[in-house]
Order: sequence, then structure tokens, then C-alpha cells
Amino acid sequence: MTDSSTPTRRRVMVLGLDGATYDLIGPWIEDGTMPNLQRLVQTGASGVLNTTLPPISSSAWASFATGKNPGKHGLVDFVHPRQNSYEIAIVSPQQRASKAIWNLFSEAGRKVGVVGMPVTYPPEQVNGYMISDFLTPRSSDDYTYPQSLREELRVAVGDFPLLPNERYRSTKFTDRFIADMVTDVQQRLEAALYLLDHKEWDFFFILFWSNDMLQHETWSLLDATHPHHDPVAAERYRDPVVGFHRQLDEAVGSLMDKAGPDDLIVVMSDHGFGPVHSFFLVNNWLREMGWLQLKRRPVTRLKYALYKLGFTPLGVFRLVRALRLGFLRRRFRFQRGGGLIKRLFLSFADVDWTRTKAFAVGSFGQIYINQVGKRPHGIVQPGEDYDRLRDEIAARALEITDPRTGQPVVERVYRREEIYWGQLLDKAPDLVLQSRNWEYMAFGHADFGASHVVEPIVGMTGHHRPEGIAMLRGLGVKPGAPLEAASIVDLAPTILYAMGLPVPSDMDGRVLTEAFDSEFLSAFPVQYSDAATDRPAGEQQYSQEDEEEIKERLRGLGYVG
Repeated sequence: MTDSSTPTRRRVMVLGLDGATYDLIGPWIEDGTMPNLQRLVQTGASGVLNTTLPPISSSAWASFATGKNPGKHGLVDFVHPRQNSYEIAIVSPQQRASKAIWNLFSEAGRKVGVVGMPVTYPPEQVNGYMISDFLTPRSSDDYTYPQSLREELRVAVGDFPLLPNERYRSTKFTDRFIADMVTDVQQRLEAALYLLDHKEWDFFFILFWSNDMLQHETWSLLDATHPHHDPVAAERYRDPVVGFHRQLDEAVGSLMDKAGPDDLIVVMSDHGFGPVHSFFLVNNWLREMGWLQLKRRPVTRLKYALYKLGFTPLGVFRLVRALRLGFLRRRFRFQRGGGLIKRLFLSFADVDWTRTKAFAVGSFGQIYINQVGKRPHGIVQPGEDYDRLRDEIAARALEITDPRTGQPVVERVYRREEIYWGQLLDKAPDLVLQSRNWEYMAFGHADFGASHVVEPIVGMTGHHRPEGIAMLRGLGVKPGAPLEAASIVDLAPTILYAMGLPVPSDMDGRVLTEAFDSEFLSAFPVQYSDAATDRPAGEQQYSQEDEEEIKERLRGLGYVG
């Protein structure tokens, strides 16, 4: 190998296809519908990429960036209960207690470009540039580093599409929704091509997030087994959905053309995808079991009576959809102006924390124990009482059945130490309920979204799965090599190795040596470093208005109540 072909002289391009799954794109890769991904599979290494549990984008992308599990980097979801509080906070980059791969490259003098990585607002100072993600408040103009890059991009290619376009996110406007997702891909591609042509880079990352949004909304169109499958709609929209994926593949090809023959190209997703059939309202179940108690005040009693009659956020949402009043969804800001949802519906404001043992936050059955010393009104003692309660909740969760089918709702219960480890384990949920076949989504739109434990799904028909995708091509990569039991934490050490940099020993991932040929591995053995990559963790302080806006955005995606 020549000196110009050594790892220290190459570059790395990482293309993130949020939510991409072989279950959907695999046949299109094989039949040539997505020829650029087909070429990548044929000339490189590829396989399933297992992600974090539960498969949530915020924690998954942080695990990719740090090479560590959430128990070390600290990002377990888009939202979480604040420490020593019941208030729900939004995740922020300040909470990431580990250096990311772009920090390590910057420290090594390499030029980096990071575009659209989740949980990067406000952007960090790096040796290069960064454009933040969809958690950026609409009023903010400081979403790029350097800040001058925002205006430079606007003049060159137009404003960068930071935020999801939900104008037509309704069954009435499926054509326009798909067209908006295609436009998002095109706009991100134009920005990326400009940056690659005009900015120096050794490491480049861009995320195409619209792929995730499209699958959430249209999965049932391509899945004939889905309860919401409509053959007429499926026939009408199949070509536009396939057309979106063709456009995505063309974007991948255009970006791959900007890399040299020795550069490492990585195409990956943060999680997979599959059908979701029902909502699982975990807080309703906890209340029925007596582990969550409501206040006895008159206003809470009134709201509970209305709740039993069906006056719930989900009931209102169904009415809005049935009447096709999509504009109400866009204009009705539940949390703005004093918390309308808390005034009208049952919420955590109605919980009697002095009698509550457990509560749930998030869209994947994450349960937090109201523990003494961790919460202001904690009542569960650490030690035996804590362990006994977790065991009881776990055992009873496995007994929950879907009244429509008689089948179990919960397939497995994880104690936090089974899926997380590290110095921030204490911040993680105490239990995570995995639904059967991942077909139930915990209702994250509101604390008590409906009056039953299980409800038919509304709004989206697809949701996350743990099995994502990974494809690698470049110098030393063995064509056709299968990736064996690859994890999302393996990509950071693999990229560092491919760039000729040592792998920090505190990373949880491994170098995917099966992706490289024996000659390359012999010429360039893996090097390790004892240098710690931890960093102090803090918490972003959004303004109240910005925080409520972002919560509303996350609510539209089912992540927050």
C-alpha cells in the first residue's frame, strides 16, 4: 500500500438514514430499485446493526457518536424526569457525559462536518462546522457553527431544513406529505453537496431524518398484514413511497461520488422499523394496579370522571382526525399559555406523589420508581423495598393482555442494569417494558392519554425496531463481507481505526474487524488509548416558550406528554 493509502490520509463519510431497515429496503436493494445501495452492498461489508434498548433515536445516535451505552453517555430518551423532580425535561447535548467522535477528530487536528445529528443544539465548537437538529427552537438563528454558516448556506442553496414539515401530516394530504419528505431529502442533499465542495473535511456526517417520518406515517401502505392496511390507498401511494426511496438512494449516490476511492463510506441507521398496532398506556395500568395514585381534590375528581367518559387527549385527537381538521392539530398548542392539557385533562399535575410508587415517561414503557432520596416525595425505600417493587411490577406486566386479542402485551421486562451500565446508570429508567413484537407503543402524547390500558393506534402505523442497517466501503474493506452481531456502539471505534487513530479503551464498542481484509489488518493493527473520553455533564436551560415549543414538536412524534 502506498503512503497515500494509509488510514491517516483517508477521510470518512457517514450517511445516516434514520430508521432504515432491511425489512423494507432489502428487496429494493436486491432488485435494483435502490442501485447505489446495491452497489455499496456488493462492493463493501454490510449487515444488521443492533441498536440501543429501547430503540430511541436520541440515545442511539449518542451511542453511535460516543461508542458507549446510555449508562455512560447519559442520553436515554428525548425526555426524562429531571433529577430530584417530577418535571419532564428535554434532552440536550450538555447532558452527554462523553466526548463524541467529532470531538476526538477535532482534538486530533482533523476537519469535521456534522449536519443534522440529533441532540446537537446549540452546536459545539469543532474543528470544522456543525449544523444542529430538529430540537432547535424556531426562533433561534444560532443553529450553525460557525454562526456565519447559516447565512452562507441560505445564500448558496437556501435555508437548511432543520424542522419537520407537518403541514400535510394527515391521511387527507398523503400526497403532499410524501412530496414534502422528498423535498427535505433534496434540500439536505443540496446543502451537503455545497459543504463538501466548499469546506475541508476529514470526517463528514449527515442525517436524512425524513425517512423515519415517512415510515411512521405510511408503514401500513406497504404492509398488507397491518390492521390499518387499505388496499386502495396502498395501490395509490405505493409509487410515491417507492419514489421517495429512489430519491434517497440517488442522494446517497451523489454524496458517495464526493468521496475518493480510498475514503471510508458508512451508510447506517439508528434503528429499524416495523408495524405498530396499538397504544399501551402505561400510567393507566400503574394507576389500575395501585402503584400510581391521584389527588383527592375536587378538580382532579372532576377530570377523572370526564376521563372515564372518554374526555381524553386521544379522544379529542381521534375527533380532529375523523373530521379532518388537521389545522386544529397544528394550531392547538397543548402546553402553551399555562398548560391547557393540564387544565383540561388528567395529567401528572393530578398525581398524588406522596402515595405514588411508580410512574412512566416516554414511548417505550420506561418506568421510574418514586424512590426516597431521588424524588421530592419519594416513598419507596432503596434496597429491599425497591427490589421487591421492581420484581412485582415486572411480574405483573407480563400478565397484561390485549382485550381485543387475548394476547400478551408485554413480551419482556428489562431491569435497567440489564441494558445499561456505567456511571450514569442511576439516571436511567428503573424498568423498560418491551411490548410483544414491538407492536405496542407507549402513549407519549399525554400522561393519561386515554381511559383504557390498550387503545387502537391513531396517527402512525409504523414504529422503531432494534435492527438497523450498516454498510461500509473503502480502503481495506472486504467486498461482500457480512457484519457479525454488529452494534451501533461498534461504529465509532471502527471509524477511528479506519482513520488511523487509537480507540479509547473506555468505549463499549469493538472494531468491526470482520469488515476488513487480512492484509489491511496485518498492515494496520488496532491501536488502543487509555485516554478517558468522559466529560462533565450539565443540562440545557431552554426558555419556557422554547421548551414548550419543542415538547409540542416531540408530542407530534409521540415522544412526550
